[in-house]
Amino acid sequence: MGALELLTGIIPLLILFIIYVVPIVFVIWFALTVIKLQKEQIQLLKSISDKLKS
Repeated sequence: MGALELLTGIIPLLILFIIYVVPIVFVIWFALTVIKLQKEQIQLLKSISDKLKS
């Protein structure tokens, strides 16, 4: 009976973790990925601009 009580206490915590923490981690990962891609794009556009100026 002790293990069952332990599981009934842990399962709601796992559900709350999945509902609240996982989306936050995904949003942070997505934001960092977009920022990285934007930096690469800016670098490429700067190199194109420099080539056009010379």
